[in-house]
Amino acid sequence: MNGLDPAGIIEFRELVRALVAEGRTVLLSSHLLDEVEKTCDVAAIVDGGRVVAQGPIAELTRDGRRTIDVVAAPGARAAGVLAGVPGVASAAAHADAIRLTLGDEAPPDREVVTELLRRLLADGIAVERVTPVTRTLEDRFLSLATRLEHA
Repeated sequence: MNGLDPAGIIEFRELVRALVAEGRTVLLSSHLLDEVEKTCDVAAIVDGGRVVAQGPIAELTRDGRRTIDVVAAPGARAAGVLAGVPGVASAAAHADAIRLTLGDEAPPDREVVTELLRRLLADGIAVERVTPVTRTLEDRFLSLATRLEHA
């Protein structure tokens, strides 16, 4: 896909999806991990000629702990309210948001989000954005690649 214009990239993705829909297997080798993530269902990460991780993209990009970023004002008051939501293990400032880390016993994300919104709004706190934190295939590759350790 390297060197294609945006329309060509979309056409190529559609071609790969059509081949898979016919029951064919398509092997795509690429360093363009964003495109791999958008095009493929399963991936293998190779480092130093060895497969160091493989599986469905969703599995490879899943970070161990569930995290949610909340942008709300006033931030300090919002962080205090959010720390009290059942299932929230921690609430800390992160970039322009409050990053919530959910505990292992936390209910499903939609239940946590419903409760945190209910509490913030009941406390008169303005909510701008609630976003699940996702990890990219590139993030996963960089966490596994050993060649960066030798640079």
